[in-house]
Amino acid sequence: MDIKTLKTFVKVAKLKNFSAAARELHSVQPTVSRHISDLESELKTKLFERTTHQVELTACGERLLPEALKIIENDQRVKAMIAQTVVEGQHEIKIGYLATACAFFLPQLLKGFLEQYEGASARLYEMTPAEQAVAMQENRVDIVFTRESIPLEQGTYQSTRVYTDTLVAVLPKSHKLALREEIEISELADERLHLFHRNEWLDVYERIVGCFNDNGISPNVVGNPMNMRHLVTSISSGLGVSIAPKCIKSILDDQCVCIPVKQISIEVPLLAYYARHSSARLLNPFVEHCIAQREQLTNILS
Repeated sequence: MDIKTLKTFVKVAKLKNFSAAARELHSVQPTVSRHISDLESELKTKLFERTTHQVELTACGERLLPEALKIIENDQRVKAMIAQTVVEGQHEIKIGYLATACAFFLPQLLKGFLEQYEGASARLYEMTPAEQAVAMQENRVDIVFTRESIPLEQGTYQSTRVYTDTLVAVLPKSHKLALREEIEISELADERLHLFHRNEWLDVYERIVGCFNDNGISPNVVGNPMNMRHLVTSISSGLGVSIAPKCIKSILDDQCVCIPVKQISIEVPLLAYYARHSSARLLNPFVEHCIAQREQLTNILS
């Protein structure tokens, strides 16, 4: 019972004439007759009583008519709804992001971008790097902001640097070094060190440990927080110190301070990953907007 057949049935019921119905449907009478015959065969009942000059609905035809009108109306409603969703999707960008790495810039950057495009909107999804990779492959997001090089095919996806962060020491406000403008790595030799979990931050983790080793220090790593809020809570609680990206300042409470370490000059870029060929109309303009803000974002962290 397809929509085209139901429309033919409704037209014949309205005009009470196969030839007139065919003309309005831009068809021919044999085709209209076949559609009605197929519908009657499917329903196993007669829908029209045929006379020489016109046709009349049978009792079953009378019952079918309002239902057919509802089905046709619903079909049109669904098509219009889907068409509207497609249009809205073309003016929407879906963003996967790392919470703390983006907290200090994403709200203003996104607000400034959307103000340039009337009717545009965005959806935000907080994700880990592993979740970001899967979401990109499943086309659930258009772009992700991430620290790591995530496992995506280079021919299908590309990346661009959004800003470059540096690492600092994160200390409790009550720490004896908390008022210093810069500290020596040797002054952290006996500290209980909290570093992001090796599995989540392998390259940077190894480079931090390498800085300690290069200065004759075997770091006392006692904790591996899984995210920056966990790290801040640990340091605020006096459980030790940390080495973390400077952007962590955006979520620090008044119980922690950030201080540069003279022997640690590790840069930590934030990258944007996105598909080389995407149907999202706002993607390329958004990437260009991010690139235009790159220097400003790096300066904010300085």
